[in-house]
Amino acid sequence: MKKTEILNANVKINQIEDLLKKASDILNEIPAEIQDVILNYHNEHATLQHCLRWGYTAAEEIREDWHTVVSEIKVE
Repeated sequence: MKKTEILNANVKINQIEDLLKKASDILNEIPAEIQDVILNYHNEHATLQHCLRWGYTAAEEIREDWHTVVSEIKVE
């Protein structure tokens, strides 16, 4: 894999993290009572709140440990 591809992938992970944070912030602007209704309506393990929280956490952890994540990829 080319070094530029790895660097571009890192940029994409950063963009994903930013978008998930923005989506979470937008959700938090919704009144708590409506958020509760949404949570109860979509009574699943993967609720909107859950997906945003853990998706953001995953993207953040991947970004923070990027060198380890891609350490086994051979660079051309």
